[in-house]
Amino acid sequence: MPGLPRVAAVLLVLLLATPVGAIPARDVYEQACASCHGPDGRGAPAGTAISVALPDFTDCVFATSESTANWMGLVRDGGRFLGMSPQMPAFGDVLSEEEIRAVVAYVRGFCAETGYPIGDLNYRRPVFVEKAFPEDEAVATTTYESAHRTRASTTELSVEKRIGRRGQVEVAVPSSVVDRDGRTAGVGDVALAYKHVLLAAPSWRTVVSGGLALDLPTGNRRHGVGAGTTLVTPQLFAAHAFGPLVVQTQVSGELPADPGRAPRRMRYLFALQYPLGPYKKNVVPALELEQSQALDAAVHGSTLLGPTLYLPLSRRGHVALGVGGQLPVAGVRPFNWQLAAFLLWEYRDGPFWAW
Repeated sequence: MPGLPRVAAVLLVLLLATPVGAIPARDVYEQACASCHGPDGRGAPAGTAISVALPDFTDCVFATSESTANWMGLVRDGGRFLGMSPQMPAFGDVLSEEEIRAVVAYVRGFCAETGYPIGDLNYRRPVFVEKAFPEDEAVATTTYESAHRTRASTTELSVEKRIGRRGQVEVAVPSSVVDRDGRTAGVGDVALAYKHVLLAAPSWRTVVSGGLALDLPTGNRRHGVGAGTTLVTPQLFAAHAFGPLVVQTQVSGELPADPGRAPRRMRYLFALQYPLGPYKKNVVPALELEQSQALDAAVHGSTLLGPTLYLPLSRRGHVALGVGGQLPVAGVRPFNWQLAAFLLWEYRDGPFWAW
């Protein structure tokens, strides 16, 4: 990168002339970063040799949604660490961990608004439990279940979009193939949802959100690809880190307009995750549990349990694969077994092919 030897020399002079850990983050940014990212954080000034588009640090979603670990890894090891441009140099040899952390905090300070949840609370997506953190992502999910005399597969395409500081809207379109006394197929019930972060507490490593989903009866109930009634689902999501473990939960109340076509029930979902590292590109094994509780006496509940795995496919972690399965372990058996997988793309973080 042009000017890198000069930047390193200036930083070394600062390090030799200043007590360890005492270099102000602003000085480090101005000496090491401003020549490329601009003194105001908006990108490369005119006339520089930067050949790639640079982020705008004043964009609050960009400045806050990435995890501290990913930011620090990028500064420490350079652009190649996250599959980005090699024009982003590595500063691990001239800056301490404390100084890198301080610079990351300084860069986040270019966001002039408060209230945005920080990316450290953006825990990885489970397979069966929905996240509390708002996202800009597209997800393709496929499930296959085997039950008595029935085989069914469902593919759902969903797009999630952040709005404002803490909101997210989602549109999901499912399609199913059902093999029961003959094969039928069709588009299922289209779902619209809104999610809003109620609590974002980095010091507690906790995020809590509330949401409301609306399933429209666009499918064909006679063919087994729709409920045949509007379904309103209030939801509560939460995630919390305990040491190396992450717990994510979801509580939903499913309230159909016509209880004769779909059951009224509560669903309680739980995921216990063990991330194998601090970065978004690290693998995350998990164990997920689902408990349903009927609100009508004629309907019985069930308990489902199974392992899942979150497998990032790109170095920056913005493309990932999730796989898992469920078995009934108590109550009624809605199926004998179920397998599920999703392909996720956080489209705001870069193109799908930037692996």
